[in-house]
Amino acid sequence: MGLVILVTIFLIPFYSPSSTLYGKAWPLLNNLGSIANSGSSTTTAFDYVTAIAFVLLVIAGLVGIFPLGTGVIGVVAMAILTAGTYFIYPNSGMPSFGVGYYVVWAASIVSLGASFWHRRQRENVVVNNVTVSPSNPTQ
Repeated sequence: MGLVILVTIFLIPFYSPSSTLYGKAWPLLNNLGSIANSGSSTTTAFDYVTAIAFVLLVIAGLVGIFPLGTGVIGVVAMAILTAGTYFIYPNSGMPSFGVGYYVVWAASIVSLGASFWHRRQRENVVVNNVTVSPSNPTQ
């Protein structure tokens, strides 16, 4: 699922109509100093939320071999992005999300669920220990 998250944030439109999360966040990360000088507090807050969510999703994608880590970090990043967007733009002006937004949500939840399913499968392994005593040589 980590690979799905990475492909989605770099290639699939995250914001409508055709802006990927990488396309939105990379210029922000390159100019972090200019974000604070933008003037508008809502734009500044949304830019920081987008940058933080992007960094967390890249980390979630890179730790893809650990489903629990991918799921937790992915869900936290998407919750920050979703809640931040609704708190910053409560009435209007909220960006419309594209397919990539929903794909990352689904991949994060599936990864989190897979980690719990995989843990439950390992608990069903039965280990039998048999103790064999040495034969009595005095008989």
